[in-house]
Order: sequence, then C-alpha cells, then structure tokens
Amino acid sequence: MDELSEKLIEAIKNDLTPSLGVTEPGAIAYASACAARALGGKPGRVSVRLNSGIYKNSFTCAVPGTGGMGCALAAALGAAAGDPERKLMCTENASDEDIAFAKRLVSEGRASAELAEISPEIYIEADVETDRGRARAVIEGRHDRLTKLIVNGVETPVECAGAEKPEERFRVSSVSFDNMIECADTAEGLGFIDEAIDMNMALFEEGRRSDLMPLTKARHSHAHPIGAAARDYADLFTAGAIEARVRGANSPAMAITGSGSHGILCTLPVHETAVFYGIDDAERKRAVLLSMLITTYIKENSGLLSTACGCVLAGGTGAALGITYLLAKSGALTGKPVSGRAALKKALADALNSMAASVTGMICHGGNTGCSLKASVGVNMAFSAAEMAVNGVGAESVHGILGASPEDTMRNMGSIARDMLPVERSIIDIMSCKSGKHLL
Repeated sequence: MDELSEKLIEAIKNDLTPSLGVTEPGAIAYASACAARALGGKPGRVSVRLNSGIYKNSFTCAVPGTGGMGCALAAALGAAAGDPERKLMCTENASDEDIAFAKRLVSEGRASAELAEISPEIYIEADVETDRGRARAVIEGRHDRLTKLIVNGVETPVECAGAEKPEERFRVSSVSFDNMIECADTAEGLGFIDEAIDMNMALFEEGRRSDLMPLTKARHSHAHPIGAAARDYADLFTAGAIEARVRGANSPAMAITGSGSHGILCTLPVHETAVFYGIDDAERKRAVLLSMLITTYIKENSGLLSTACGCVLAGGTGAALGITYLLAKSGALTGKPVSGRAALKKALADALNSMAASVTGMICHGGNTGCSLKASVGVNMAFSAAEMAVNGVGAESVHGILGASPEDTMRNMGSIARDMLPVERSIIDIMSCKSGKHLL
C-alpha cells in the first residue's frame, strides 16, 4: 500500500463520526451545548440562527429520545442537557426531566430558531441566556467545528473545536479515479469499516424493535428471505435504518461527510452484496472503502449541504461503484471475473455514468421520512447501474452532464448540486408557509 493510499484511508477514518439522530439537529444541539456549558446556570432562553441547509434539514426532523422534532427543540435540549465533549452525540444521556424542561422552553416561546441566509455552507449561531448572563457559540464549515465562543461579551478560546479548518484537510477529490481504485485494491487495516457497518445495522435493529420504520415495513411486507435478491436485503436495511434515524431512533449512525444517511447508504448495500454472494471479508471491506471514497469525492465537489439529495447523489453513487467492484472482481453475476485493471476501471466508470445520468438533480427538502424513500431509489439504481456495468453497459459519456473522464463526471455532479440555490429558495418559501411566517 503506497503513501497516497494511506492518506486516503486516514482521511476517511478521520471523517467518520458517530451521530445520534440526523446530523443537523445534532449540530444545533452541540452549538447550544457549547454556549450553555461555557456560561453555566440553568438556561432561561435559547435562540439559534441557521443557514438554509441546517434549517431545512432540521425543520421537521425528530430529536432522538424526545418524541418531538424541529430546530428549536434540538437547541433547547442541547442547552438543557448537552455534553459538548460528545459533539454530535451530546444529548445521548438526556434524562426525562431534561427533555420535559427543553419542551417547556419551546412551548413557552423561550427557544426559537430563525433562518440566517440561503447558503450551502454550514452556519449555526447559538445564543443561550441564564442567570449568569449570555453566551454565543458559532459552528462553521463542519457540523462539529466550533469557531467562536463568546461569554458575556468576551471571546474565549475555542478548546472544544477539535477539527481543523476545511481547507487544511486532505481532500479525497485531489486524487484521480485510478488512485482510488488502487487504494481499494491494496488497502489494509480496515477494521473501522466493520465498526461503521455494525453501528448502522444496530440502528436498523433499534428502528425495527421500536417500530420506527412504517414506510419501509409497508414496502417489504410481502418480501420473504427465501428467494430474495441482494438488492431486497440492501433496500430493507438501508431504507429502514435511515427511516428509523429520521424518526428519532435512540441509536447512532456512522456519519460520513457530515451525514449519517450518507454513511448508511454507502456502506450497507455494498456489505449486503458481499454477504449475499459469499464474497470474502477482505474484498468486502475494500469495496466499502471504495464506496466511501467515491461518496467523499462527490461531496467535496457538491458541498456538505447542497440543495441536491447528497444521500443518493453521493452515497448512492458510492454504493453503485462498491457493488460493481464486488460483482466485477468476483464474477458473481456473469460467471467470469473481469481481467485486469483496465476492465475493472471501465466497469466502474460505466456504473458512475449510469448513476450520474439518473439521480443527479434529486432535491433535498430536509431530513424527513421521505429520505428513506429516496434512499430506496438510490439502492435500486445502484444495483441496476452495477448489473449493467458488469455486462459492459453504461450511459454514454457523450451525453448531457457526463464527462470525458470519471473525475469530470463527479465534478459535474457536484457542480449541478452546488448551483441549485434557487431551488433552495423555493423549498424555504414552501416551509415558511407551513411555519406561518416569512423566513428570509
């Protein structure tokens, strides 16, 4: 394994983050927890200002363990019970009393959330007031990156930031498509892959136990294990885990590029394909790693909070290439493994083109139960793209937004996602009608 491959693996390992509930409410709770902990005292008032992506994704998203939802409740619970050292898991140990208090803050109008700007860049500003004064915490660039902390007008050192500036991070998108394939082929020390899969499967099981996946259950009510295809299992586990997450299951997902849903979609379909076809563990982990690399490459081009559904655009495309990697190298569908790197690269590029041609442009209108339905579209298209690819078929690069190279195609996917801000404005306008006020 060469030095560049080691850097790629380290970048993925450093990015993986356990997240309780949807990442955006978790980030809001983390911001208010930082302000409340720095100030001390019992919160009397909490307010947050958010960029459109954070606001939209938290608008009707469940706050785990509360039976409630929304930006204001996430902020109130973070202030009341958040442990900033736990970052996106900061409300994991909230008591029933803490939850009741947070709900009172919301019902009495002492916890509020407002839109700061239409922007794909992460921005959370949390203000907390107690009998000891007022504190403000600001998160920017990443969901867990604290950049400013002001207590009673005095800026204090940001000791709990714990993450370097985005521009200081090694960028997966700085390498070539060939580099990512080489990394997958030669990777070692991939125990963290199973940690992510185990966490995401535990979330699915918690959702099933708590009956938090009615949409998924309805779609799979007539499915039977005997004769079921790999894509059926992948759809069940992936969509179920994502539905449980947005409905508030009290179990974390392993987030990648700041999203638990991305983490679920780029891991479980690939894992289930390997299990279904009896592919050995080493190849399984390498395929999941490739899926994570592709997911990250696309997200670095689209931005963490684009108007496009990054879960399907990035995570679904990652899954498609991970599945293709397994099917091509094993010959599980065709009976004949691909021969050589060039043939493997062509199959992967074909799968990429088919995903870009089909799912680019799917919108994100917040963290909600519809995410599980979109994930199902992503899973099924990923399998279709992979199955076509191993049979030598893919969308032709001469068309539309498809590029002359895989790198160009992924950059184009990201560009489309970043340029959808007018759509974001429309989504926010619709949400403002639901909230009964003009947001911006």
